[in-house]
Amino acid sequence: MSTSVAVVTGATGTLGRRLVRTLSERGLQVVAVSRSGDAPGAGEAVAVAADVGSPDCVGTVRDALPDGKLAVLVHAIGLPGAPGVLDVDPAMLGVAVDLKAGGLLRLLAAVDDRLTDGSRIVAVGGHLGIEPTEHAPLAGVANAALANLVRQLVGPLGRRGASVHLVAPGPFESPRVDALIASRAAGRGQSVEEARAELLAELPAGRMPSPDDVAWAIAALLDPHASVLTGSTLFLDGGARRGIF
Repeated sequence: MSTSVAVVTGATGTLGRRLVRTLSERGLQVVAVSRSGDAPGAGEAVAVAADVGSPDCVGTVRDALPDGKLAVLVHAIGLPGAPGVLDVDPAMLGVAVDLKAGGLLRLLAAVDDRLTDGSRIVAVGGHLGIEPTEHAPLAGVANAALANLVRQLVGPLGRRGASVHLVAPGPFESPRVDALIASRAAGRGQSVEEARAELLAELPAGRMPSPDDVAWAIAALLDPHASVLTGSTLFLDGGARRGIF
């Protein structure tokens, strides 16, 4: 039986580790990609040091791939923290877009010869790309660009039998979101506890998604029926979005 391969970026982060474990439990040979190259220790077949913001990552990731077809590529890197929109270094906006959107294109180049009928390409964005906040300018701009790119990729990937998906969690339980809440609290003169309670009050589900929730949704895209979702955005925001489109 042919080996099925998964590639996960941001593999040492909160979500990345959970993804590596979930996909390896599904029997996939997982290539765990991070800037440090540290092993997540979550069942990965190989850990790779690669910076998706550099062209060098194409060859590095390609050379690390085990034999087998590509089942799924998950681009799940986080972005560096930043101050509010009026204080952010404008150059960082370009960096953020390059990591999210440019990084996805570099990774596609790395796995190009492994794409096959049924391959899934999954980008992890966020609802801030559609409903932005002044407290997270990098995530807002980069995730909006990523959503646009995913739609552009539907045709060329579809002609090769692959599908492309955007998974957009709202803020999910993680140290990164804890830092965002702290920044929001400081900007509003609140305590962290008050800011967290205010955020949770905006979620009809009464809680933020967990890394397990996000990993579950991504693993569900491995189902053969999920190909009809190509190009779509799967929102995991606890009902926080107010817009229809």
